[in-house]
Amino acid sequence: MALESIQGVTEDLRARVLKRYRWIRDRIPLESGNYPYVTARVKAKRASLLPKETYDRLLLMGIPEIARFLGEREYKAEMLALGAKYSGVDLIENAVSRNLAETYNKIYDFSEGGLRAMIGRYLDRYDLENIKTIVRAKTYGAAAEDVAEDLVPAGSFSEEFLTQLVDAPSLDAVFRELEDTIYANALSILGKKPGDVSNWSDWEDLISRLYYAELLASIPTATDANRLMRQFVEREIDILNLKTLLRAWSAKAKFQREIFLDGGFEMTVDELHELVTLDKPNLIQGLQAYSFYEDIAAALEKVEETGIGVLIRRVEKVHLLGAARYAHLHPLSILPILDFIVLKDREATNIRLIARGKESGLPVETIRELLVV
Repeated sequence: MALESIQGVTEDLRARVLKRYRWIRDRIPLESGNYPYVTARVKAKRASLLPKETYDRLLLMGIPEIARFLGEREYKAEMLALGAKYSGVDLIENAVSRNLAETYNKIYDFSEGGLRAMIGRYLDRYDLENIKTIVRAKTYGAAAEDVAEDLVPAGSFSEEFLTQLVDAPSLDAVFRELEDTIYANALSILGKKPGDVSNWSDWEDLISRLYYAELLASIPTATDANRLMRQFVEREIDILNLKTLLRAWSAKAKFQREIFLDGGFEMTVDELHELVTLDKPNLIQGLQAYSFYEDIAAALEKVEETGIGVLIRRVEKVHLLGAARYAHLHPLSILPILDFIVLKDREATNIRLIARGKESGLPVETIRELLVV
């Protein structure tokens, strides 16, 4: 709509017309996007993910062998490009992060219409993690080159902009660049300036809540595609809240701030607040009301014996299985694309865990227990 061509209207009228236009647009049951093409491309990329049995081979390799193995496969371009600058674990981590960003950016680039917009909004979670990483690094005085290694520029913020933030002389300078984003708005909501913050946990939890609130608000349920994506995000919120619940319950921790996300598919924030206060028998009874319970029941039953980490990894596995199941049911929707994004991210995490575990001299069985495959 060429609002710019409307002459003689006030800014207020222009804003109201634009708001009305968006309201109508979001309710038109018209799907746009090249779903068959993108799902076919993603299906091909899914075939190149490391199969489960490959992790057993990687666990038996040393760092040079792992780097060589990855350099002969999907990560060849990144390993070659970065080989002169990095070596060992640093080379593996940087190549994996760059490959992750390149893969997601390609999917975004060959998507069109509403599908492209939805994928972009979902990938903005990498902005969230990148900004958290930069703020933490500034707080602890980490070297710029160390921070850059941990960034995955797969969201709306370009690599150049993130580098600009990393090189900024202070946190005040960082937040000046982030003006009018959820990151600066969160500080305003807390009523603080960067120099006033001694514990960034409140801010980190708040920007996560703002991100998911904006993500859900941007997915009106006018079309089947939107309804499927909205349900995927709501189920993802359930998984994140479940992990937070189990960690807080296990540690018997109490918080003065809100630690749960609004907008879950099955679990409300009020229900989560009640569950986190229960003893184990009542927690088990309370969780039986939710669809995921059977999948985590065995791990929850023996959590004192195995540790909370094993239970959390079981929850993450439930998320992967659920994403794959729904993607199979709707093969020409956005779900196979989101399923691939989740799987690719998990592959990157698993490779980093193996590389760092090997460098730290952890026993193979300890590293294996940390993987989610």
